[in-house]
Amino acid sequence: MPVHKTRMTRRLGVALILAFVAGAGARYLVNRAASAMPRPPMIDWLQARNVGVAVSQSHLLPVIDRAARQEQYRRMVQRSAPLIAAYMGVRLPQPIDRIYVFDRAEWIEANLSAFQSLFAPLEALYDEVSARQGMVGLLIGQLNSQLVGIQMGALIGFLARRVLGQYDLGLLSSDPNLRGALYFVEPNIARICAQFGFNGDDFRMWIALHETTHVFEFEAFPWVRDYFQDLLRQFIGRVNDQAAMLSVGIVRLIERLLQGQPIDRHWIELMLTPEQQEIFARMQALMSVVEGYSNHIMNVIGAQLLPSYQYIETRVRQRQLRRPLIEEAFNRITGMDLKLAQYQQGEAFIDAVVAARGAAFANRIWEQPANLPTMEEIRAPHCWIARVGG
Repeated sequence: MPVHKTRMTRRLGVALILAFVAGAGARYLVNRAASAMPRPPMIDWLQARNVGVAVSQSHLLPVIDRAARQEQYRRMVQRSAPLIAAYMGVRLPQPIDRIYVFDRAEWIEANLSAFQSLFAPLEALYDEVSARQGMVGLLIGQLNSQLVGIQMGALIGFLARRVLGQYDLGLLSSDPNLRGALYFVEPNIARICAQFGFNGDDFRMWIALHETTHVFEFEAFPWVRDYFQDLLRQFIGRVNDQAAMLSVGIVRLIERLLQGQPIDRHWIELMLTPEQQEIFARMQALMSVVEGYSNHIMNVIGAQLLPSYQYIETRVRQRQLRRPLIEEAFNRITGMDLKLAQYQQGEAFIDAVVAARGAAFANRIWEQPANLPTMEEIRAPHCWIARVGG
């Protein structure tokens, strides 16, 4: 072998050894640096807030005369409470005093705070996984955190432009004695009143009836809150199973789309493990009853109480049927169409039960978990009537 090639080979060998040693040293230093670096959260909540506020265009619609509106909603909730109590045959353990008038940005702040509590178990799992990652993993995690923050911000910003009222249950709060709060997003309510020519007092009372009914459902019957929170904990506890099955669900969904097969379940349901699907169905049934019963109350009492009730009801129904295509797509992608279906199916169920057996019989739903209807019974109310009535 020529001398120059021998020297080249030797130099190459030395270079490779040095590169290996340097690489090992670099990896050691990088891993040490990575262990010392703060790990990014699963969701960049500041990013979510900033994007959400920007998307909501909150600065364009401030709350006008907040103190007067606050007092107005308080009076409306106080007026609603005895009417709902008489219809449901129950009393609240404590008066409703957590009532807030929000602009869009304040609603975003309140809900992001609630989401942080809700996502806390997933954040803990994420921290455990990210603790085993090196520098590259941390950098990817930082990027993912920001991307998820942007996605969540865009979602909550869009919702902030549409939500009118909300009962915040305070799910999975560390304080077991925390009671729910009522939110009224006044700029959106005022915009709808102006857009459809609603009587402002009647429309605000209409919303107050719906949201105050939620207070009764969860606070007059404490087991409902416990039952819902238990379902949420079970659902989140199976997040590892969902991650393992995610690719399978996507493949199944794509295959059915390409083959033109009908998809009889929502795409979100196809992403769930069998155990999660069972929990999800129970959550859907509960929320269908919760939302449907509130709509029923809103309509029954509203029809007796509000002079312009029929006009409000007609215009709201028309608005629901004439959603822009972009909104329909957004609802489908995000799963918001599931919530809209809850209103419709649950309301039809309650109306059918009341028509068949009266309000007192329908109120048996709130006696115990065993009396809650399944999704199958919600679609076939006579089956629930036969089971509970028997």
